[in-house]
Amino acid sequence: MDQANSIATPIFDSINPSGCFNARLRKLHRLLNSVYMAHLKPFGIRGSMLSILFIIGKKPGVNQKSVAEWLVLDPSTMSRDLKKLETRGFVRREAGEDLRNSVLTLTKEGQQFLEEVSPVWQNIHQKVNTILGSHHGKQIDVLIKAVASNLEELKP
Repeated sequence: MDQANSIATPIFDSINPSGCFNARLRKLHRLLNSVYMAHLKPFGIRGSMLSILFIIGKKPGVNQKSVAEWLVLDPSTMSRDLKKLETRGFVRREAGEDLRNSVLTLTKEGQQFLEEVSPVWQNIHQKVNTILGSHHGKQIDVLIKAVASNLEELKP
């Protein structure tokens, strides 16, 4: 940059981007997600879709809004993924108070799919757990809880 056109940036100069929690967590997410996605690719399913199926499978009759809140999915991602799962015949949606409160259940095809994909997911999960250790998993839970319980303080 031409020195004649430059201005002093002491605040910006003091910033260390490598210390950004958001960037580091996003990097961790992308690294882990790429591993999971490579293993799940033969099943034609994304991680968020599998998470939705897991929750519906463990909590039959859960509503769409609760699943989205649990997974911290924005409404458009939740709707898009749920529609794909319905199209594949894995999920049945029954009317609720409104579209976001639809009651969700697995179909037999959804149950069979989970039975097929679960060993693959479990294998990846065990490998990641071996690498990270349960201690680090607990640290991630502590971070989630700290942020979730202080969201109001973090909002603009």
